[in-house]
Amino acid sequence: MDNPIQVLLANRNKLPKGDQGFANSLLAQYDKKGTLSDKQMYWVDKLAQKTIDIDEGVPDFSSEIKVGDFAGVVALFNKAKEHLKSPKIRLMMGRGDKVQPVCLMLTGAHTAKPGWISISDGGPYEPSKWYGRVSPDGRWNPSKGVTPQLAVSLIALLTKLGRDPARVAAQHGRLTGNCAFCNAELTDPKSKAVGYGPVCAKHWNLPWGEKKLEVGDLG
Repeated sequence: MDNPIQVLLANRNKLPKGDQGFANSLLAQYDKKGTLSDKQMYWVDKLAQKTIDIDEGVPDFSSEIKVGDFAGVVALFNKAKEHLKSPKIRLMMGRGDKVQPVCLMLTGAHTAKPGWISISDGGPYEPSKWYGRVSPDGRWNPSKGVTPQLAVSLIALLTKLGRDPARVAAQHGRLTGNCAFCNAELTDPKSKAVGYGPVCAKHWNLPWGEKKLEVGDLG
């Protein structure tokens, strides 16, 4: 990026009205003092980048993003909790050498957002990457570490999952050879064809042994 002060000065009117007032106050401080604090420069950089993203058509990922109705996904988790202590759905997002794991869990009663779907990379607790939460009505609150590029992949995956959870889980199983629900390798020919096994189908209240769902990409 060029000088962020100059970028913001030239493009501040492109910002949402709520950000324009903040940008103007920062620029006024700079004009008066000729310098800004590190914290103020952080916000100048952030707002300047936002004006560039607006020009390039990059969505704003700093607040809620609608990814479709997630009631069906939440219903699957509630059904699975009748049989499993901590049910998870493991999927993949991205393409080629940029494929990354995604793990979804239902948040508990004592969490900040009970009954929402928490999203991470499924790694061990300390080094794991958390991507935020999705409400039952499909409002995704991204975590601060989600980049625009990562958000695009997550939006594609979450939108497809909300639309048809069974299909997305089946696609994952057939493409990776591992069940999206228990992460076990699929070895039975029938389970390979469906994309998950009969036990997980029962636990999650999903069809099994019926006509194979179409395979699509990972999003």
